[in-house]
Amino acid sequence: MLFFLGAALAFQPRSSSSSSSSASKWWCRGGAAEDDSIVILETSPIEGMRPGTSGLRKKTRVWVEDPTYTLNFAQSLMDGWCVPKGVRSLVIGGDGREYSGECFEILASVAAANGVHRIVAPKGGVISTPAASALVRRLGVDGAVLMTASHNPGGLDGDFGIKFNDRDGSPAREDLTEAVYAASKTLKRIYIKRTNPLINNNVEMVDANDAYVAVLRECFDFEFLREKLRRASFVFDAMHGAAGPAARRVLADELQGDPSCLLRCDPRPDFGGGHPDPNLKWAADLASRFGLDSTGSSTSNFEDIFPVIGCACDGDGDRNMIVGAGIFVTPSDSLAVLAARAHKIRWFGRKLAAVARSMPTSRAVDRVAAHLGIPCLETPTGWKYFGNLMERYSPFLCGEESFGTGADHVREKDGLWAFLAWLSILDDGETVKDVMHSHWRQFGRDLYARYDFEEVDAASAAEMFDFLRSRDGVEEFDYTDPVDGSRATRQGIILDFPDTNERAVFRLSGTGSAGATVRLYLERYVPNPAQKDLDAVPAIVLADLARTAMSFARLPDFLGKSDPDVVT
Repeated sequence: MLFFLGAALAFQPRSSSSSSSSASKWWCRGGAAEDDSIVILETSPIEGMRPGTSGLRKKTRVWVEDPTYTLNFAQSLMDGWCVPKGVRSLVIGGDGREYSGECFEILASVAAANGVHRIVAPKGGVISTPAASALVRRLGVDGAVLMTASHNPGGLDGDFGIKFNDRDGSPAREDLTEAVYAASKTLKRIYIKRTNPLINNNVEMVDANDAYVAVLRECFDFEFLREKLRRASFVFDAMHGAAGPAARRVLADELQGDPSCLLRCDPRPDFGGGHPDPNLKWAADLASRFGLDSTGSSTSNFEDIFPVIGCACDGDGDRNMIVGAGIFVTPSDSLAVLAARAHKIRWFGRKLAAVARSMPTSRAVDRVAAHLGIPCLETPTGWKYFGNLMERYSPFLCGEESFGTGADHVREKDGLWAFLAWLSILDDGETVKDVMHSHWRQFGRDLYARYDFEEVDAASAAEMFDFLRSRDGVEEFDYTDPVDGSRATRQGIILDFPDTNERAVFRLSGTGSAGATVRLYLERYVPNPAQKDLDAVPAIVLADLARTAMSFARLPDFLGKSDPDVVT
C-alpha cells in the first residue's frame, strides 16, 4: 500500500470492488482491468485551491503537513481536466524541490486510477519546464503535471507548487485552471491505486533532456556556437535548479565549453539554501563576477578582466538573466535586441513573423517590430497567453519583463534557449555592452525598472487597486485573444505621462505563495540617448517616477510599505 494511505484511512477508503456504485463510478472513468485495485477515499473540499498564473503554489508545509492536500488537488486535476478532456498520457516531473518525491507518487497513483494509462517520468525526477514542454510535444502525450514553484525558494520552509500543461506543451489556459478550481470546490471522492505505480504500472522512465536538446539543435547552429565558446568566455549559473543538467549537457558536452564556467548546476531540494530567482539581488554572485552591484551599477573600470557574457536561470529553468562586463540587460531590452538580430538565429531564418510582449514589459520591442514591419502583440502577464499566438505566427519571438524569453520551439519560456540566442547574436570581439549601446543608438533607450512589494495584505492590495480605478487619467488593461476571442480583464493599471515619455504600471502578481505581491513597473523612453543616457542605471534614474506613482496610488498608506522588497 502506498505510504500516504495510512494517513488517509480516516477518510473511509473502500476498494473498487466493495460496492457496485463505486465500481460503476470507476468504469465510467476509462476502465481498468478487473483485478486492478482502486481505493476510493471520501473527502471534502479544501478552500483556496485556485491555480494562479503558473499553477497552485503554497508553502511547502501546507502540502507536507496535511496528507489530504495533495490528494485533493490531484483529484481536482483529474475531475476538472484529465477526465473531461480524455487525458490518457502524462509527463510527470518537476524541478526537484523538497517534497517532489512524495508528491510524484501521489500524482502518479491518482492519475493511474483515473484512466491515465501512460505516465512518462524523467530519470531522477528532475526536468526543467521548457524541457517538459519539449517532451510533451515530441512524444505526443496529452499533457504534463509539473511539481515546481518556479523562482520561489524551496525547502521545508520554502514553497511548493503544481502546474499543468496541455497537449501542445503550453501552460494550462484559464478555462482549464478554472475548471480544476471548480472541481476542487465540489470534491467528494479521491480515486487512487492501492499499489506503488512505479512498480505495478507502466511508468516510462526517460532521459529528461533528449527531446529538449534535439529541439535546441533545431534552433541553433551548434557548430558555430562550439567555435564561439572557444573564443568567448562565459559564466552560466543554474542556481541549483532544473536547468543545470541540461546546461552541462549542452554547454560542456555538446559545445565543449569550459565546465568550470558552469556554476551550481546540481539540482538540490532547497536550491542550496538560496533563492533561485535570476535577478540582481538573488543572483548577486553572478552579477559581481561581471562588476555589477545590486542596482546594476558598474563597480569596476576594468571591463577586460571579466567574462564576455553571463546567464542565470531560475528553479525550473524557464527564466533567465543576461549580464555582461559592467552591464545588466533588462529582460525588456533582451527581447528587443534578440528581435533586432533575429536573422543571426537559425530558428528564425530570414525574418520573424511576429513578436509579442506582456503589457508591463517595456515598449522597446515595439520599435524594433515597427522597423522590421512585423506585428507586435501585447498580452497579459503569463506565458499561457502566447500559446495561441504561436499557432498563428511562426517563427515567433516573445518575452516578459519577469525574466522570461522564448520562441515557438516549445510552449514555455526557456532560460537556456535565451542564453544560446545571445551567444548566437554576439559578433566576434563584441561585448554585451557594445550590443546594447549600438541598439540604443539606433532605436532609443527604454529605461526600465520594477519594484516588488511582497507578501502584503491581500485585502489592502485590493483596496489600493479599487482606489486606483477611481482616479482620473488611468487605464486598465483588458485583453481579447485575437485567435479564439477569449477575454482576460483587470490585467494591470497604467499611468501614462506623455510629456516626459514615461509610464508606470501597477499589477497584482499571481506567482506568490502567501499574501499578495504588488508590482510597480517604471519606464522612460529616451529617443536620442547621449552618453550619460547610455551609461544610466535605470533603478537610480527612475526613482523620481517611482515616488510619483507611489504617491498617486497612496501605496504606503494601503500597503504599509514605503520601500520595495526587490528592485530589478
